[in-house]
Amino acid sequence: MSEQGDVKGLAVRGAALLSIRQILVGLVTVAGIITLPLLLSPAEFSLYGYVNTVVLVGAALGDLGLGAYLIKKRATDRDIAGSFALQLAFWLPASLLALALAIVLDPFGFSTLTSALLLLALLLLALQALPTALLEKEMAFKRISAVEVVQRIVLVTIAITLAVVDPAQWSIPVAAAAAALVGYPAMMVAARWRWLPRFAPGEPLFRGFSSQWWQARIANQASYAAYPLLGGLLFTASEVGLIVWALAITSIPTYLAPMVSRATYPALARSSIAERVSIFSNLFRSLLLFGAPLLAGLIVAAEPLTLEIFGDAWADGVPLLRLESITSFIGIGLNLLMPLMFLTAPPARIKWMTVGNTAGIVLLSLVLAPLISFKAISVATIVTGLVLLVSFDRIVRREIAYSPVRDMLPAGAGLILAVAVCLPAALEFDSLAGGLAAGVLAAVIQLATTWGLKGGINLKTAISRIRPAETAVAIDPVANRDPADDF
Repeated sequence: MSEQGDVKGLAVRGAALLSIRQILVGLVTVAGIITLPLLLSPAEFSLYGYVNTVVLVGAALGDLGLGAYLIKKRATDRDIAGSFALQLAFWLPASLLALALAIVLDPFGFSTLTSALLLLALLLLALQALPTALLEKEMAFKRISAVEVVQRIVLVTIAITLAVVDPAQWSIPVAAAAAALVGYPAMMVAARWRWLPRFAPGEPLFRGFSSQWWQARIANQASYAAYPLLGGLLFTASEVGLIVWALAITSIPTYLAPMVSRATYPALARSSIAERVSIFSNLFRSLLLFGAPLLAGLIVAAEPLTLEIFGDAWADGVPLLRLESITSFIGIGLNLLMPLMFLTAPPARIKWMTVGNTAGIVLLSLVLAPLISFKAISVATIVTGLVLLVSFDRIVRREIAYSPVRDMLPAGAGLILAVAVCLPAALEFDSLAGGLAAGVLAAVIQLATTWGLKGGINLKTAISRIRPAETAVAIDPVANRDPADDF
């Protein structure tokens, strides 16, 4: 097997393993998303959004960009020990400062206990990001998956138990803190961690590639955090609960996108420029084949699903479900594109484009809020997301002659056709069965249209790449790099 063929296989196998992990996590999360709203009011469920923000921020930003730095180079013990020291030097004081501000300013009306639990979870999840990055460097996705699945089970199980026994503001934050207390030590063991924190001169914090990567991820995660954080400042607790609920439901079809992005980055960084297009395009199409039919079904069946399962208290969330399904479709592309963009264009440029997208969401939400109330953030995200996606597409087409938007067109056409055909019929049904039937038909139409417009994948090739290679091929991460890889 050729060296580049093995890189493709590593990318696909890593994506497959993390996809299995994400499906397992998704099943557990779905149980929580369905059960918790049945036990809690929209206002009480709003805490799920803040906890989810903590999870996202900790996982995405916890390594301060040092994880990407370690993945891209031949990391030494000095690099890892220094990265650990810098991580502690940043997150410990940052967490204490955030707790002090939460107690003094109280912007969201949280008790001191709730704020402390949320920040404890954030601290531990942030520290967990560095050993996770080392496992990603080794492509040890089985170990990552095992820890993260157990961690999510702990979170959802404790949250549901406390919601039954004693529903309170701190119930879901307690579950998050417990999951972090389990997951961080487990990830350290999985990574065979042996390094003590030790400062050394010349660490790459806030410099070069790692700095640009980290700052872009801050902006990217801030766009998700805007839902509960900005919503908490603009809308009532019940409206924030509806926003968080819609975001949680519509994230289910797109659960695989962040995981596949994690799996492809090490492989993309090791491959030649020509091979990146093949690796990316096949995985991108696979994600669209999985997520777009589910989103079509959700848009069509949103009303009967909401009213029959969750009840009238959640009825105002139906328009949000449909809007967030659109943002999720756009998000599949943006999530997977980010590693490719950093390896294709100057990192500083991608960072500022991402920052501009987040700023656009906030400003447009503020403008729209008086007009369309709590739907403002969703509409703002759709508008800015489309602008960013088209901008990314122009850069990639110019640099490596590939168009991700073109790969999305068959799935997008299928989504529009499925909704246009099935939504009017679903609105006529008063029963859950009728709504579900219309949703299933929408998913089938979407998938058939995508495949008919040649938006599918070669299943035989994909399966062959998931199987482990008979002989391991050593891949030099420095070989075949392009100038965009340099720090």
